[in-house]
Amino acid sequence: MADETTEVLIVGGSMVGLAQALFLARQGIRPLLVERHAEISAHPRAQAASPRTMELLRALGLEDAVRARENPHAQYGDILQAQSLTGPELGRFDGPFRHDPNDVGTTGWTLIGQDRLEPVLREGAEELGADIRFATEMTGFTQDADGVTAVLRDLADGSERTVRARYLVAADGSRAPVRESLGIGRHGPGVFGRQMNIVFHADLDPYVAGRTFFLCFVSNPEVKGVLGKLGGADSDRWVLAPSLPPGSDHRAYDTEDCVELVRAAVGVPDLPVEVESATSWEIAAWVADRFRSGRVLLAGDCAHVMPPTGGFGGNTGIQDAHNLAWKLALVLRGAAGPELLDTYEQERAPVAEFTVDQGVIRYLQRSGLDEAAAARHRPETTVLFGHVYRSDAVLREPGQDDGSVVEDPKAPTGRPGTRAPHLPLIRQGKEVPLHDLLDGDFWLLTGPEGTPWQPAAELSQGVSFHRVGEEEAPETVERFLTRYGVTAAGAVLLRPDGFIAWRSPGPAPDPAETLTGVFDTVLRRP
Repeated sequence: MADETTEVLIVGGSMVGLAQALFLARQGIRPLLVERHAEISAHPRAQAASPRTMELLRALGLEDAVRARENPHAQYGDILQAQSLTGPELGRFDGPFRHDPNDVGTTGWTLIGQDRLEPVLREGAEELGADIRFATEMTGFTQDADGVTAVLRDLADGSERTVRARYLVAADGSRAPVRESLGIGRHGPGVFGRQMNIVFHADLDPYVAGRTFFLCFVSNPEVKGVLGKLGGADSDRWVLAPSLPPGSDHRAYDTEDCVELVRAAVGVPDLPVEVESATSWEIAAWVADRFRSGRVLLAGDCAHVMPPTGGFGGNTGIQDAHNLAWKLALVLRGAAGPELLDTYEQERAPVAEFTVDQGVIRYLQRSGLDEAAAARHRPETTVLFGHVYRSDAVLREPGQDDGSVVEDPKAPTGRPGTRAPHLPLIRQGKEVPLHDLLDGDFWLLTGPEGTPWQPAAELSQGVSFHRVGEEEAPETVERFLTRYGVTAAGAVLLRPDGFIAWRSPGPAPDPAETLTGVFDTVLRRP
């Protein structure tokens, strides 16, 4: 018999694992997360939370907490390109927008290092009841038809205990011991090279010379990489992320080598530098062959790895976790059939394939693209918001599916499988963006003549109802009808992740029977 039980065991306490714990806890599931490191990494690694990630965190009330911890220099926004910090400037370009200029999302990028974001995720998860244990390693596991039995080791005292979980979420990174133990392979372009993170202390104010920038891309014969300040105005703590040649190992770079890389990036040969720490990772692109094996589900870098260009990697992993959380919660509560979990891979694997390809295209742009790759390039807004899900949790419409992986979210179709277009609604007399309301329930939206749908929604547990036009201005009503492809008496069912599960362009003879049938299909209920 196991020493303890949990509904969901999460292995890996980095950004994706912590997000998984947060989203599950918000759904009322108290997961157990284990992470072998004693503390959250001090390395910034990922440098930004995407608008879609921020949209999900905003719905949980965490946007202000995240923005309060963003990089102190995020306010500058733009990115400098130079031979070195003291060398000739090669140009500037705009950094990620802090709002959405396309009116597609509810918010914009937040320029925040992973070391600053992960504490917010952890605090939020623990406040909601998640059991998070650092310095705890899973040394092995077995699974059967009913769950997973894992052995956990407390690295502080070496003691071991067993835990029984109904499901295991593997968020243990690109090296992915869990995935490898399951024999799940991977496919894709593979490894392009390595990149280091060198956290160091140096007085660079004289060389910044009053210029403002969020990051500085440096490129010269000695070093190519990204330079950024980690502290506020009085801080001397910086990070340099240099690219290493293919096949190199950062362990061959000792402290003095790191000092020389920093000096080359700054352009000062005798600069006093104190190296705090250095680490590295592979620049690679691949996708796991499967995202699920029985009771084990893969998320984040365990399931897909992409180059750092575009900032897609960690953000895609957080969206994996969100997609999986509401499905796990419904299955664990008995409100959905276990087959609902099959839709996780059906939906997220194509997203991973597409996003990895977009990351590779952006990575290779610096050396020139062939015509075929250049033709596949899609705008950032499409990469972030344009996914089209095709799964058993979506009621697709005959003749409305062109087979494309994405659509332009600036010209939404409202068809099932796409993200619900941004819409300002009036709730309790206040204007609220639609996606701010999506924190766990399904939502049924109808046009101004959709009152007959309300009793049907009220009979369905876990469904909120809103008739667009009850308080909204005519232009908002028109926007809803146009973007969602329904008439004034039609209805649209939104999933907890903000994707459209089904729509009825017009009225239904029996709304209650119709909606019950929809839920039986979407939730894979027998």
